[in-house]
Amino acid sequence: MDPIARPEFWSCLDKLYHSFPKENSNTTNVPKRILCKSDVLLKIQTVMNDVMGQMSSGESPTMKHINRSTWENISFKENIGLQMVNDPKMTTVRYESPQSTKKFALMMKVMSIMYTLVQTDKYCTKRDLFYQDPTFFGNQLAVDEAVDNISCMLQIPRWHLHVLGTSKGLLAGDLSFQDADGNFTNCNSTKNGVMVPSHVMGISFLQTNAKFVLIIEKDATFQKLLDDGFHLKFKQCILVTAKGFPDMNTRLLLKLLWDKFHIPMLALVDADPHGIEIMLIYKYGSKALAFESEYLAVPSVRWLGILPTDIKRFGIDVDNCISLTSGDKNKISDLLSRPFLSSFPGLEKEIKLMLELKVKAEIQVLDSLSPIFLSSVYLPGKLQYGGWI
Repeated sequence: MDPIARPEFWSCLDKLYHSFPKENSNTTNVPKRILCKSDVLLKIQTVMNDVMGQMSSGESPTMKHINRSTWENISFKENIGLQMVNDPKMTTVRYESPQSTKKFALMMKVMSIMYTLVQTDKYCTKRDLFYQDPTFFGNQLAVDEAVDNISCMLQIPRWHLHVLGTSKGLLAGDLSFQDADGNFTNCNSTKNGVMVPSHVMGISFLQTNAKFVLIIEKDATFQKLLDDGFHLKFKQCILVTAKGFPDMNTRLLLKLLWDKFHIPMLALVDADPHGIEIMLIYKYGSKALAFESEYLAVPSVRWLGILPTDIKRFGIDVDNCISLTSGDKNKISDLLSRPFLSSFPGLEKEIKLMLELKVKAEIQVLDSLSPIFLSSVYLPGKLQYGGWI
């Protein structure tokens, strides 16, 4: 009998599932700050009227938003993740300042476009927004920053401002849904992965019987698992990748899955500072978007691998690993100073072991043991015996 077909194979995952509070199970409990179209329009009007009022009074207009680049503005709440402090340091955008005149104009223009989008019930991506006036905007990064700053200033999630991120995430496995355009998608019937929809909050009829979600750092690893038929062998699983750094739509979808089904979520990332950072963003959120962590972070995410302790446990030759750089060591010091360290048992131990070994390990290092080691030995063993932290 196939070990996967035996109930005892799933006992550790079942135990993890039952360890989660279920009072909100099967309901989407994401708090909605702004639901009413008129409220969104009013908030934009208020900012613009304030700017016009300053100008009519002979003042040089200013706008203020929370400084999203400093850890001083960040606190940590275990069941939410990173969040903004109650009295954060602010950034003032001044029309009269040569350093911020362009930023001021960008924010005003983007807000006017947002207003029209909300008013007409239309959506666009940040990429679409840039191409409305590429000469004025200059580059995509400037538009992205303006959207984030406006969202933070108004305290309105950007999808309520009708600006969506461009999706790069892929899905496979036991998941089906209807997208905002009414198209039905079955993620089981895919060879290369189904694209995460751009309008995640417009998804309906989510259906799954999955026992776990595997969040995969790299597209190459995601594709390898598909090629190996991992999702077909395990059946009751969902595979997700954002192809590196997590994009907002992939994080939104994972949060939606968690709120509706409380499925255990396990992260498969490189055993290096960059991979750990990616796993932590899925789990606790990011500094720059801490004001939206309640919509994006899933604190229940567990780190499945690659763990630094796996290097010794599986007899991986350190010569097949990569030496830590000075940049890696600086990043490790930064990770060890994060406010959530005491709430994540085992994380500090794994990071310090990496420093001790003086090496980092990519997921692909498992290929040195066998081309099918990841899908046939490593992951099944981890799932069966609860090899996560």
